[in-house]
Amino acid sequence: MHGSHALHAPAIDGARTLSVSVRAPAAGEVVLCVRTPATGHVRRVDCARSGAPVDDDGDPPWWRATVPVAGGEHYWLEVDGGEPLVDPSTEALTFVDGRPVGVVRADPWPHRPQLGRVTPHPVVYETHVRGFARTFAGMHERLAYLADLGVDVIELLPVHPFDHRDNYWGYMPIVWGAVHEPYAAGDDAAVELADLVSAAHDHGLAVWIDVVFNHTGEGSGAMPTWTLRGFDPSTYRTFADGTPANDSGCGNDTDPAHPWVRELVLEGLARYADLGVDGFRFDLASLLTRDGGGLVRQIGDWAERRGVVLVAEAWDLAAYQVGRAFPDQRWAQWNDRFRDDVRGFVRGESGLVPAMVQRAQGSPELFDGEAWRSVNFVDAHDGLCMYDLTTVTGDRHRSWDCGPELRPQQLRNYFTHLLLSAGAAMFVMGDEFARTQRGHDNPYDVDGPVSWVDWSRLGTWNELHAYVRHLLQIRRLLDHDHVRVYGVHGRPDYGYESRSLAWHSGDVYVMSNAWWEPLAFEVQAPGTWRLECAASPDTTMERDGTVVVAPRSTAVLLAAPTGVRPT
Repeated sequence: MHGSHALHAPAIDGARTLSVSVRAPAAGEVVLCVRTPATGHVRRVDCARSGAPVDDDGDPPWWRATVPVAGGEHYWLEVDGGEPLVDPSTEALTFVDGRPVGVVRADPWPHRPQLGRVTPHPVVYETHVRGFARTFAGMHERLAYLADLGVDVIELLPVHPFDHRDNYWGYMPIVWGAVHEPYAAGDDAAVELADLVSAAHDHGLAVWIDVVFNHTGEGSGAMPTWTLRGFDPSTYRTFADGTPANDSGCGNDTDPAHPWVRELVLEGLARYADLGVDGFRFDLASLLTRDGGGLVRQIGDWAERRGVVLVAEAWDLAAYQVGRAFPDQRWAQWNDRFRDDVRGFVRGESGLVPAMVQRAQGSPELFDGEAWRSVNFVDAHDGLCMYDLTTVTGDRHRSWDCGPELRPQQLRNYFTHLLLSAGAAMFVMGDEFARTQRGHDNPYDVDGPVSWVDWSRLGTWNELHAYVRHLLQIRRLLDHDHVRVYGVHGRPDYGYESRSLAWHSGDVYVMSNAWWEPLAFEVQAPGTWRLECAASPDTTMERDGTVVVAPRSTAVLLAAPTGVRPT
């Protein structure tokens, strides 16, 4: 390892002691290497075996060493003279000569408090650090905007270290308990993330992060061996024929039953929680249940003690666990049924009213009436963004190029269903002012304008932004646990060709007409109601209280004298 191409490497300052402990049961020798960047000098220290043997005839599986170090020094391990391997427990990571190495922190790991309150049905703003503001420090400038918009949670796409040369989203982690160095404007990514979390809390915003424990960036096949695979290949699952399991579609799937995997997962979560992070969304969380659910229940116990929120993406290439099938009901879950049904309904598909009745009520057939467990969304980082759903026609994403005249109205329809249905809600950075990915549905490796927020669109689409902000204010009047559903007149029309639905929640009454002709809705909830807003300006409220909802439009009524005016 000669010469450094590190970005923002911490300065060497202050003496410390570094202790490493890695599991390498088949190794004959493990050497800890510590390099001083300024001189290039490398110290080599033999690790000693320790721990209980894997079996009666085996050697102890753990290798440990403790050495004096200085902040900013690089370190790695070599197994039987092989390539440098990253300590899976490193607190910081950089790249040198194209390979990742650990970095000794100059200061102790930062600690910040959590926000201390949990919104029961939060609105989550899914955000990519670089795409939104370039760095953690840059995000500070946008916190006031997000607080004014009315969201409750900023959810950051993964901040694990990853190889940014061929990945942008960050779903190929190298280690699980450090912070991605290029997101720092200065020399300490963990401190800058902690400072961002604290600043978000000052604005009343919680911070969640997306975590990826189901696979690593080592992948499979020709992809490089950087850490776990070089120490103990049994940390990855294999199929019966010995081939690496790939139910993630990203490479080697980690084994949730492996004790070291469990230890590293909980270690990583604890470190991020120490930074003040309030919750975690788990990528392909169903893969973590391949041990029968023991790990996710262990994580659930830990989260209860720490007071953090857990959200599962409860599916993968071989399993679908949305709803009751996920083994720990303390977790909230991404609700892809909501995504698919709302997309289909808004574009005018038939046969969806029975499903839409469930979605408006928080999907009780999936979550047993506990609407807080349903994280509703129309789009996410995966797939087409919300605006592009109205510019591209295709069944894969249930999208429809509806034309420029109808496009703003369809976006308002999406947001009305999303923000005024029972349950948590999530949308993606810039959706509120029609961010576009130019039809790209999988820019996981695109670090460019396709993936970045174009803030000039906030001016162009200021009316949509104002409408979303208004809906977020109206949302405060919902009663997520008590939703009544109606049709145009009387009960919902469950017929195959029906394309209309209404529901009443708290002081809010929503009417949705996905038909291509106007429909006259009768207000069926008791009390006095007034028309607050509608996706189409052609929607009117008649003197007899009937609301004529324009074609392909939604209307929102508020109980008088309740009123929410944009501020």
